[in-house]
Amino acid sequence: MFFKDKLQNKIKEIKNSIVAIGFNPNPNQITIIGSGFAVSNDGKILSGAHLYNQLNSEQISNLKANVMIEQMENDLERYRWIPIKLINKDDKNDIAIFQLQEYKETLLRKLDLGDSEKVEIGQKVYFIGFPYAAQLMNEGFGVTLVVNKGIISNIKRDGVDPEHKRNWLIVDAISNPGNSGCPLVDIETNKVIGVMTIAFRTKSQTVQNLDIREPMHIAGARPINLAKPLLNNL
Repeated sequence: MFFKDKLQNKIKEIKNSIVAIGFNPNPNQITIIGSGFAVSNDGKILSGAHLYNQLNSEQISNLKANVMIEQMENDLERYRWIPIKLINKDDKNDIAIFQLQEYKETLLRKLDLGDSEKVEIGQKVYFIGFPYAAQLMNEGFGVTLVVNKGIISNIKRDGVDPEHKRNWLIVDAISNPGNSGCPLVDIETNKVIGVMTIAFRTKSQTVQNLDIREPMHIAGARPINLAKPLLNNL
């Protein structure tokens, strides 16, 4: 029971700092492509570069983040779509930094970053983002921030890099579309140790006439240390 309460409090500490990222295909519609999180108190958002790279020029000009602006009683929250622009990105490590154009009226607070070189296999972690955000909105659930818990199941190193730097943290958890760019957090310290990037799925063996994929308990995150050079250059 103590561990449960402890985790609940830690989630509350960081949930205000998580954003959904999307764009307006037209004035009355929003397409959500992923998640991100605050790495400063002046509106800088860390996410995945592949989210940005898949957009055309018109979509980039309409890029926005859905940010919490008010937290009320009874788990009620208010969000606002605010324009963002790219500051810098590292395509090799799939890291991007965005600037929120209006941040002073939001509840964003920077998250503490851990040391991904000290992460060990078996370490308990959780990630928090906006999977299937648009679909949940369409189903009447509104803006839905979702938490998933797991462990570090493997750590991979870059075999091309002479220094063999860690380039993947493999997580024993189901990650869904929309989680890309959200933070992977160490449960013990509540510090960000990675940026969720990929989920592995296989073609459904039970419903073959539908275009669906069965989720696997395998997800990948980029170690947070790969993002630090980009952050230090701001």
